[in-house]
Amino acid sequence: MLSTLKKYLYNNVYINILQSSNNINVYVEEISYNGSSENFEKNFKSSERSAMLEFVVANMKRSPINYVSILDPSLTQGAAPACTPKEIEKYCDLEEYEYVCVDDSWSYYTSKFDLLELKGRYNRTGLDFVFSPFYMLENFYKDKVKGEISLFILVNEDYMSLSIFEKSNLKYASLLDLQQESESDDELIMDEDDEEELILDEIQSNSVDLEGIDVDDDIEGLDDFDDLDDLDGFDDLDDFEDSEDLDETYEDNDKPVEDIIEGDTFGDDYHRFALIQSAVNNFYKDPKFDSEFIQHAYIADGISLSPEFKRFLEEEMFLNVVIRKIDIEQELCDLAKVEKK
Repeated sequence: MLSTLKKYLYNNVYINILQSSNNINVYVEEISYNGSSENFEKNFKSSERSAMLEFVVANMKRSPINYVSILDPSLTQGAAPACTPKEIEKYCDLEEYEYVCVDDSWSYYTSKFDLLELKGRYNRTGLDFVFSPFYMLENFYKDKVKGEISLFILVNEDYMSLSIFEKSNLKYASLLDLQQESESDDELIMDEDDEEELILDEIQSNSVDLEGIDVDDDIEGLDDFDDLDDLDGFDDLDDFEDSEDLDETYEDNDKPVEDIIEGDTFGDDYHRFALIQSAVNNFYKDPKFDSEFIQHAYIADGISLSPEFKRFLEEEMFLNVVIRKIDIEQELCDLAKVEKK
């Protein structure tokens, strides 16, 4: 009775954090008991962590029913076409990594230390959900992963999450780091103040309790992570039609790839293309993977890619490329809402 009354008295507030090397964006959505909602967001520089945390805390106070979510920023995370510990050990050391199985088919994993560090950085607010970009990508293209073998890529500011699916089965995955020559992750996303000492003290004293983060019940040390099977209801993206895909692709550019490479767009676009090409070549050559020729690529564009990026993939890798815009913060919010149903 009290729980039902609480739903009528208080709104649900979803706070979603997208952290990159240069910025931290916070998207807030507040939903009333009758389903009406309002949303807003605010962007902070990575050096403005204290102000960002104050903003999160202030919005948590809007309602006692609030959920804080973040997209895992770890550059050591990955995904594997396996669910049993014995098989996953082929892809990561389970003494150093935590994993979550999806649909009894594939798993995503991330470093235990990175999870502890992330928990420490957000100790003032707590984290209800830590979502994997691989999981977000699979949900975003839920209808497409059910079909023939295809390449799926989520393009973020600091990295690209690359997956190859065939008939809902993950065949290959790789996190492609776009910041390899930049400063270290710690220097980029931590303030040079007492907060850094607090984080290190918490880790060293083992005072960080990961039970505040929702992870699969079968994972030691991360007991509160909801069963991802509950996300089977996340079917609203299944209505995405091929015609929409085609409407959202970029116009072809008549310039040959060779001319583009020599132009101003070479830098970021070609770097992304080269990383993707290398990853796909590894899929083809590594006997560990049951590889087949890939003809289709679906790109979830979170940064507004240029048309040249699409042409690199089409003309150099002979792929049929469909690019669809993705609002990553909104997708985070949608995943959180499904988790709490």
